[in-house]
Amino acid sequence: MYGMVNDAIRKMVIELFDEDTWEDLCVKAKNEELSFELFKQYDDAITLNLVVAICEATQKDAPEILESFGEYWIGYAFESEYRDLLGSFATDPIELIKSLNNLHDRLEMSFDQLKPPSFDIVEERESSIIVNYYTERDMPLEYFVVGLMKGIFKHFKRSCDLEIIENTLGDAKATFELRYDG
Repeated sequence: MYGMVNDAIRKMVIELFDEDTWEDLCVKAKNEELSFELFKQYDDAITLNLVVAICEATQKDAPEILESFGEYWIGYAFESEYRDLLGSFATDPIELIKSLNNLHDRLEMSFDQLKPPSFDIVEERESSIIVNYYTERDMPLEYFVVGLMKGIFKHFKRSCDLEIIENTLGDAKATFELRYDG
């Protein structure tokens, strides 16, 4: 993961708790770095260990923490130096979800070792979509994606209901049904 992801985790923990809690979590996660270089590539294990430490400290399960972080990530990204780029891709949540692959293609120009996920809308109805999520990462990030999708809707001041449904299309990491007000 790039340092930007770990930095967002750090900022979320500090906002929810405080700097001392962040330092304690780093010790529990056996992470020697208290801050991260945004454009540096870090081992995925660091991110995973931080999530585990947060779960233990809050007594919440990983899906809940990952979903919360996914929502937080959208706000973090829209406040980053990439806000103009993000804003240029869409004027509504569905448009942004449809543009995520193009957005990641653009980001690969800045992040040379980026391993972005991809998303494929396999069915679109008046007030719902079915989305397949693909990733090379061997990490359980499906609930991060749930939070990400909810965060996208929240950014556009809309709401949605999302659930992971049975994946019947083969190599997708997860399949989501996202329902929203038309």
